[in-house]
Amino acid sequence: MSELEKFESDILRLLTIWGRLMIVYTEFPKLTEATFEGSQVRNVFREYTVINLVSFIKARLDLVKHEEFKKLDDIIKPLISPILKYQNPIFELRNQHLAHVQEEGRKFEVMINDILTKYNFPTNFGFYRYLAGLVFFYCGIVERNFKEEWDNALIKYKEKGGDSGLIISSGFDMKDTDTLFGDILKPINVELFDAGFIVTLTKEQIELVREHLKKK
Repeated sequence: MSELEKFESDILRLLTIWGRLMIVYTEFPKLTEATFEGSQVRNVFREYTVINLVSFIKARLDLVKHEEFKKLDDIIKPLISPILKYQNPIFELRNQHLAHVQEEGRKFEVMINDILTKYNFPTNFGFYRYLAGLVFFYCGIVERNFKEEWDNALIKYKEKGGDSGLIISSGFDMKDTDTLFGDILKPINVELFDAGFIVTLTKEQIELVREHLKKK
């Protein structure tokens, strides 16, 4: 089994990020804000975009260390200039709130709005699809010009077990999840009630659950 060369590994990183942001680019317009839930899903896509933009910026910085890649990047860099313009708020949002939620005792001293207003960073959903699209087109140019390296990286990746379509069964389907939640929550609710904690069930419902558990 051949090991990935450094350049191949960096190209593979870019390919992974490309695939993730391609989903944002193609699927974001299909999401609707007509409902609260739909709007929240759009928020998730927006956060997912920021997290992957950080990965893209880092992967590109490693790739431009390779002389041949830098020649290409020097020409196509203007394509991603809006991303580079906003890389500071992108990193801060990702590190402060999205990938690392106020870790190490930060106590929410810096809020998301603080970062947005500090850099005048746009918040509308179309802007994030735009940023994802810039990566989409940038990576497309890279793929066409480094196709041999790109293909070799994929071959070695698959030989190592990547993209194998591995399926490990959980033993249950999507439709079974609500029943499973109930099975776990029933005894916990009884214990919470007995310990004096607040539960969503009435006293009468708790007693019915208690009787049900005794029969099991």
